[in-house]
Amino acid sequence: MKETLKEKYNLKAERMVNAFGYEAFIYRSIVYCIVPIGNLEQEELYEIKYLSDFMIQKGDIRVGSLLLTTDGELSTILNNEEVVVIRCPVLNHRITNSLGYELARFHKRGRTFPYQVSKVNRIGQWKYLWEKRVDQMELFWKEKVNQHPDNHFETLFVESFPYYIGLAENAIQYLVDTEIDEPPTPIDSATICHHRFTENTWNKDSFTKLPTDWVFDHYTRDLAEFIRGQYVSGQSKQNAQIVHFLREYERVNPLSPFSWRLLYARLLFPLHYFECIEGYYMTDSDIQREKQLHRLESILTHSSENEHFLATFLSNVGVDKKRVNIPSIDWLQK
Repeated sequence: MKETLKEKYNLKAERMVNAFGYEAFIYRSIVYCIVPIGNLEQEELYEIKYLSDFMIQKGDIRVGSLLLTTDGELSTILNNEEVVVIRCPVLNHRITNSLGYELARFHKRGRTFPYQVSKVNRIGQWKYLWEKRVDQMELFWKEKVNQHPDNHFETLFVESFPYYIGLAENAIQYLVDTEIDEPPTPIDSATICHHRFTENTWNKDSFTKLPTDWVFDHYTRDLAEFIRGQYVSGQSKQNAQIVHFLREYERVNPLSPFSWRLLYARLLFPLHYFECIEGYYMTDSDIQREKQLHRLESILTHSSENEHFLATFLSNVGVDKKRVNIPSIDWLQK
């Protein structure tokens, strides 16, 4: 590995460490993270580099910088895995602002990105992506029904899917109605977001950001995924954290009526369920499959709490439905 790093990046790995959940090394007192890129294509990596370079130029000193190899590529092979090397910012002090406040500042800055991106662009694509996901899983579910489930996970999947496809279709309809009924405002223009934003996405002490998880989308993507991460555990005490997070966010970026409805549509879509099913069938690891089984059991156990959360979410976070004109989902209120 050290030879490859020297050859490909002209960097000497003086000491190997772990940083931000990744293998890393130190060279001349600077931390470099080695981040596996999974299925990301070169074009996506270049767009992510444009986004991160822009944010650094705009003054976000907490964004990591993707390095080019000596032959001008953005990735290389290390230990049989395709990776990028990210130069991490040198930070000597903790950040004192809250996560919601800092995320709002991040989105505000990202909204000024002036160029077109295509590979990492997700703005306006939720309906298409959700429908595609639902259709693919419905075909897969029909196969499993015809073959008859042969283990506990498959039994749970076959029995629970009709409920979750109904929830997903509700979310898609809610999204469509939002786009017809509610005009977007300037704050609803695309910005830099994360594939899945949770309270652990940024380093907790310094809020260092590694850009390999970035997409270009509506900012409520990040708000919804943070909130989902808080409530899918089924712990009602997370409500106070969600309210605090949103209030802090709105100190910088008050949500528009369009945003509130988009946020709610995304919360309605049972993404955590879909990811759990996909995670089980996409791995060959027995340990990972066992993990997804426990995750599915937890999702199903907490489904009524999830319904209650969705039914009461808007009133719990203090949204005046009359002022903002957010339709309720009737069957959730029962």
